[in-house]
Amino acid sequence: MIDAKKQKELVICRLTHLDTVMLAQLTRYGREALGESALDTWMLPVIATRGLLFVGRSGEEIIGSAEIVRCLEEGDLYLEGLYIRPEYQRTGYGTSLLTGVLDVLSREAFNRILVTLDPANEAGRRLYEKTGFYEIDYLPDHYGPGRSRLLMAASLATGAGSQGSVK
Repeated sequence: MIDAKKQKELVICRLTHLDTVMLAQLTRYGREALGESALDTWMLPVIATRGLLFVGRSGEEIIGSAEIVRCLEEGDLYLEGLYIRPEYQRTGYGTSLLTGVLDVLSREAFNRILVTLDPANEAGRRLYEKTGFYEIDYLPDHYGPGRSRLLMAASLATGAGSQGSVK
């Protein structure tokens, strides 16, 4: 675990193409952080080229990633995946990455961003609420029996204060 006092500034980069090395890295990091729910070598290139793929870096080190797709509803986005690598969790990087991404998105013509999470994921819920998300629905058995989700949203109409820089 990284000492929160030693946290460097998080630089947020949008990726629009993944070479084989970056694809392998992001796939591995996602699996380490999210297990089977992480996006894989099939979906990450689609998100990079047709959606929005952001990585947070501290120096040359990738700390985490946010993967976003457009919804059919005009102006809405869906946060498909968000992770911070396990060794960097609970250091403020999750807040920095999500706040920075929301700041970038608020400068575009998007209305809001949606996310689902396991109702038992208290740490995730705190992170989302801290960055402006609010619960809008409960989705029973959304991913099959016993796999319910909370649907949360955040407005993108007003900019979020960035805690990192964006490239």
